[in-house]
Amino acid sequence: MKPIICFIDDSGFEHELVRDEIAPCAPDVEFVQAYTFDEALDRLGHRIPDLFLLDLWGQDPEVLEPRVTPIDELRTRVAGFPTLDHVYGGLDEFHGDLTNEYLKRLFAVVDCWRTLFEDVCDRIGQNRKYGIGNLQQARQRYPHTPAVFYTRKSLIRDAVAMVKAGINGLFIKPTGVNDDDTRRRTHDYAPFLLNELRHIMAVGRSDTSSVFGQNHP
Repeated sequence: MKPIICFIDDSGFEHELVRDEIAPCAPDVEFVQAYTFDEALDRLGHRIPDLFLLDLWGQDPEVLEPRVTPIDELRTRVAGFPTLDHVYGGLDEFHGDLTNEYLKRLFAVVDCWRTLFEDVCDRIGQNRKYGIGNLQQARQRYPHTPAVFYTRKSLIRDAVAMVKAGINGLFIKPTGVNDDDTRRRTHDYAPFLLNELRHIMAVGRSDTSSVFGQNHP
């Protein structure tokens, strides 16, 4: 009997990527795909999955009026962000730990954009509750089945939440400049991802070790 990977994601495009670019590279594995945990239960029936492959970010039903942030508001916020002039200004004359100072200044720029991204996502109703909720249900229903997140938009705070939730691994979805490029990158990434998932399944359902994957080197 083929091992079963249960993929739960709220995006039709992501389901298309798994169905067309990843699953064909693994004829030895059965993929059960669903948009919600309840749908996954229906599709699994009495079968027990060997691994859950979970999207992290999804629509939060508690956000009653999701909306796109107006561009003028974003422009106003971005105008106040530190620039590369802030990063490099006076750096040649800096006395002390130059490497730390340089990276600290650069991260101040990154952190502003990260905070902006989180705020925009909150307003439009996208957050990690979707994935964490599916993980919690998977743990309750199938306590010995490993689960990993497969996500594109996760940030450092998400990683902290995932570790606290006891995830077995984290893998980053390839992202291209457009949908076709994303499809190509996903196809190229599939063998690496599948080998990692096979390893996690081989370790056994009772093992609690974690594997945190990255994009294909």
